[in-house]
Amino acid sequence: MGYKKSFSEVDSKYWGEYKVRMSKAQGVEEVKKIFSMVVAEMVKEIEPNLDPVYGEFSGDFEIDINSEVKYKVASKIADDSVYKELVENSDLPAILEKYAEMAVNKKTHLLSKEGTENGKKIIH
Repeated sequence: MGYKKSFSEVDSKYWGEYKVRMSKAQGVEEVKKIFSMVVAEMVKEIEPNLDPVYGEFSGDFEIDINSEVKYKVASKIADDSVYKELVENSDLPAILEKYAEMAVNKKTHLLSKEGTENGKKIIH
């Protein structure tokens, strides 16, 4: 097995605030935005040349509730040789999966509460 670069220091810099922000998120779109924004900032810090972006409704990193890997990466990033090198030779995929897993769990939780008020069923 080849040398693996670790970005645990960068991960720990973002993880605490990310958890707090996710715990306060009140809607699915907010969850998506937080994930996209924080991951883009983290990846930009790890490799500035990739220059990932995030937007109000989309970004280069998005959660994907329906796939085995709980996030998807825009092709402009995924096809970049620098990103491919990071995926193959570092712990970045595991870090991204951890962030995506929390976002997917929060999204699932919020979707399960739709049609309820304060977690209680609304009966008409």
